[in-house]
Amino acid sequence: MERSDALIKLVSVIVFVAIMAYLGLSFVSSYRDPLRTVTAAGMETRDGLTTEGKIVREEQVISSAGSNIAVTATEGAKISAGEALAVQYVGSTAMERAQRISDIQLEIRQLTAIKNGKTSEQLADEAVLELSKAVSSGKLSELYSVERDVDAYIFNGAAIASGDEAERIAALEEQLKDLSQSSSADTMAVTAPYAGTFSFTVDGYEDVSPEELENLTYSGYTELFSHQRTADPNALGKLVRGIRWYYVTEMSEENALKLRAGGTASLSFSRTYSADLTMRVDSVSLPEDGRCAVVFSSDKYMQDVAAIRDVTAQIVFNTMSGVSVPRESVHLNEDMESVVYVLRGMTAHEVRVNIIAESGDYYMVEETREGLRINDIVIVRARSLYDGAVVEK
Repeated sequence: MERSDALIKLVSVIVFVAIMAYLGLSFVSSYRDPLRTVTAAGMETRDGLTTEGKIVREEQVISSAGSNIAVTATEGAKISAGEALAVQYVGSTAMERAQRISDIQLEIRQLTAIKNGKTSEQLADEAVLELSKAVSSGKLSELYSVERDVDAYIFNGAAIASGDEAERIAALEEQLKDLSQSSSADTMAVTAPYAGTFSFTVDGYEDVSPEELENLTYSGYTELFSHQRTADPNALGKLVRGIRWYYVTEMSEENALKLRAGGTASLSFSRTYSADLTMRVDSVSLPEDGRCAVVFSSDKYMQDVAAIRDVTAQIVFNTMSGVSVPRESVHLNEDMESVVYVLRGMTAHEVRVNIIAESGDYYMVEETREGLRINDIVIVRARSLYDGAVVEK
């Protein structure tokens, strides 16, 4: 027991000496090298709100109760009035003919690439790249043809150059012409009723029209969007008319008062855009139980939002920008004004600052031509600090 007590006392003394030595070294280091500076950096703060809402467009479901239908339109494609969106095949013979046409088109693409000097390795690399693009962009309509290219170039091996590619292409094109002419009797086209943007995504909300958003109340908003809808089981896709689309959401009366109908607001759809989008504030409803319905609209990027219904948005009410400085660098002078000291050469210069926001250990101060500017060297700590002091580095 005595040996244990002595050992504990010895360890305690060693720890105490070590701590004192560390503090002493820190003091000496601080005395020898007291200067600490930072470079003033730009800073931005936003007064905003994150909301959940719906996108509304003028859209119509394209449906067909028949079987053996192949959609030919692609996601986000611009479609003209009367243009074919899909093809319906009558009978097994028509389906077999359509498959043969697809095979010939694929072979023509392969032979054309080889005729133009592409190697099998290059074709395989391009096929994988196109597959990756189709998957990442959500272009499901392109996956079938791209998958066939991958299968041809990688798993089965495309034909190698033999010198007679031009002849074979001409023969295949003649076959394609004959097959296309003979297919008119047992195929029917599903055409677009008007010009618009095509999308495969159908969710049952297509019958909510922009007209229903005019003078929308909060109770009207909840009635339109509070229950789940069922998509048309025979839908091939939908056609969106025009270029204007609407974002409808609800928020507290306090936040709604920050918006003005007829004005604009900055919205960020993080899953869709990397930048802010300026949208028109179409309407702000009167409050009901402290909640308001708000309608925004835009005539940009319709192709990007044609397939989207539910959206999370960040609505920016106000943006402030300034210069970021550490709290430790801000002092009060004799006139009780907030100041920082900027290092110019070897001299500290007092600069008055106006604090406009704060975040953690930093203040955001106003940037002025005569005052603090971005990239100024701000003194955080020095041995002797006053206006005109010569600072030792």
